[in-house]
Amino acid sequence: MAQSDRHIPENARCSACEGVGWTPWSGDDDASGESRWIVCRECIGTGRKDQKGRKRLKPSDPPGV
Repeated sequence: MAQSDRHIPENARCSACEGVGWTPWSGDDDASGESRWIVCRECIGTGRKDQKGRKRLKPSDPPGV
């Protein structure tokens, strides 16, 4: 998980992003082929199933590392 200051219990984590709040995305029409982080659509960036709490910070490491 990206933020150690906000521990999300495993049973409350979003299943789509696993509590991170962001998901990697690579645009199909993007010629550069770079991946970017986008806000998780399931939890709206909170990392929780119930969507309560503040939005989590974008991960510092690039996707696929």
